[in-house]
Amino acid sequence: MNTDQVRHFVAVARTGSVTAAAREQHISQPALSRSVQHLEEDLGVSLFDRGKNSLALNRVGRELLPHAEELLAAERRMRQASLDASRRERVLRVGTIAPAPLWYLTSLIVERMPGALVSSEMVGDEADVERALFDSLIDLAICTREAPGMRSVLLMRESLYLSAPKDHLLAQRESVSFEDLDGETFLLFGGIGFWGDMHRRTTPHAHMVVQEDLEVWRQLMRTTRMLGFSSDAPVLVRPDIAGAGASDDGQVEWVFVPSVTRRHMSPSTCAYARTPMRTAAWCAR
Repeated sequence: MNTDQVRHFVAVARTGSVTAAAREQHISQPALSRSVQHLEEDLGVSLFDRGKNSLALNRVGRELLPHAEELLAAERRMRQASLDASRRERVLRVGTIAPAPLWYLTSLIVERMPGALVSSEMVGDEADVERALFDSLIDLAICTREAPGMRSVLLMRESLYLSAPKDHLLAQRESVSFEDLDGETFLLFGGIGFWGDMHRRTTPHAHMVVQEDLEVWRQLMRTTRMLGFSSDAPVLVRPDIAGAGASDDGQVEWVFVPSVTRRHMSPSTCAYARTPMRTAAWCAR
């Protein structure tokens, strides 16, 4: 007995006709008749009362029909579960606290894992991303620290830069600390991730104008005289928000100054993932 035979039996029972069932199942009438007969032979019972020009379920056929329909329903559920599992196997769920490493990771996946899909979301902070990873809500986490029981390898290094108009006092510095920036006014991109949280913690007296739309933020950074932040991430190009001092069209000439923390260490990002890993995990310090 196989599922095709069961399917053909149900089709004949539902349509009441071998001809109609054969048309529905896209096979020839003789082939469908043989399939039903083989099912009857395998079960050792007759399922239909056959007349010269008629075909009807007999008592045994009526008793077995619900079981046949349940078997086919189970087959459909199994096929759907298999499809869902296959899709999940191809989807890498990523939680990140910063956008640039995610963009870089996505470019690597597209290049090295054709057909794989990336499902991503920005996560609130380090604790949130760790919790999501331990709870198996994500497969890989992008963050700035490692967690016990996690394997980590290098993804990228990303250092923070102050974006300052060329004539600003801070533009003359070789580097700046967050203490130097406290009290200044900044134009920030809302999707900057953990950099924004770090800025809020370390410069509590700074004034922040937040723009959620990336393209609008880029346009504003071309003409505003507010300070901003940029990055040396591989997927970002700092001059794309500045231009080379094109004063004729109203653009501001910018200087990018390395930003350091209170400990005089360059901020960076990292990623770690739970094991066993379906793909590589990345981190940086």
